[in-house]
Amino acid sequence: METGTGIGLDKKSETLYVKLLLGLRWTPEELGRELDRRESEVICLIDGLREEGLVVASGDVPGAYRAVEPCVALPALLSRRMHAPQMAQPRAAAIERFVKLHEYTTDRVSRPDSGHSRDETATLVERLIARAERDVIFLVPGGSPDGPDEVNGSCFELSKPIIDMSLRRGATVRSLWTSSALSHPAGAEHARWMADQGAQLRHVGSLPVRAIVVDGELAVQISEDRTVARVVRGGGGLERLNALADQLWQRGVGLRSPAGRAVSTGPRRPRSETVLRLLAEGLTDDAIARRLGCSVRTVRNDIACAMSALDARSRFQAGARARQVGLI
Repeated sequence: METGTGIGLDKKSETLYVKLLLGLRWTPEELGRELDRRESEVICLIDGLREEGLVVASGDVPGAYRAVEPCVALPALLSRRMHAPQMAQPRAAAIERFVKLHEYTTDRVSRPDSGHSRDETATLVERLIARAERDVIFLVPGGSPDGPDEVNGSCFELSKPIIDMSLRRGATVRSLWTSSALSHPAGAEHARWMADQGAQLRHVGSLPVRAIVVDGELAVQISEDRTVARVVRGGGGLERLNALADQLWQRGVGLRSPAGRAVSTGPRRPRSETVLRLLAEGLTDDAIARRLGCSVRTVRNDIACAMSALDARSRFQAGARARQVGLI
């Protein structure tokens, strides 16, 4: 199979992913015409990219698809492949080049502060999340996942890639839901998944707004029908959203398991992520082992794996490069 540029995809799949990045959304028929391929072949390639988390169904147009932003999709792909040596290994340098080259190849979002469709909103939030540093809070006033497409990225407040990237960045992720959303089996299952990843969840009787607030400095507020979104930057609007989120969070009730016990929201991220973050902070192998409660040998094995996957010549370079490509 002919390989691509080193991001972990074969050439045909990478070519399709690049084409998807050139527009907001595409149908298989449109892609077939653009790439001079049979529609059945395009659908097969799309299915493969969806499995890898690089493509999701459009939230606006039935039967259409959009690309997940490279700054979110490719670090996740690298993280998974690091623990699957039997698969083609993405190279950190290739991912970094690809993101810089293709992330803003075209403006897939209209004016930043204007109304957005669902697809534009998800794309915009993916770009913002890749820069989160401290705290991300979701206000989810109702509804539950209608299917796998929503939790894979077509609906940003229920998107696993967005949650995963927030946590990988080391941000505290808080999600505030309505009680009615959690009463739905699909909603409850997704909430438990979030808690298992280390996100903090609470629920209240009602929420007056649907929004995401990043680091307290930027927010995206979505209309009730989830068809229009606007960016809130500074000023009184942002202050009110921050105050509302904090007030509702204090009133919220923690998520509970079916047996009635509180669901633990302690960090359960892969150990390798923590090792990389501590490497970037300059800790020694012994200090990392003490921090994680494991053996020095285990830490050194994780570091060796990371150095290989990240093309790093030293443990310190591995930590720095992991931060550069969005692994942490």
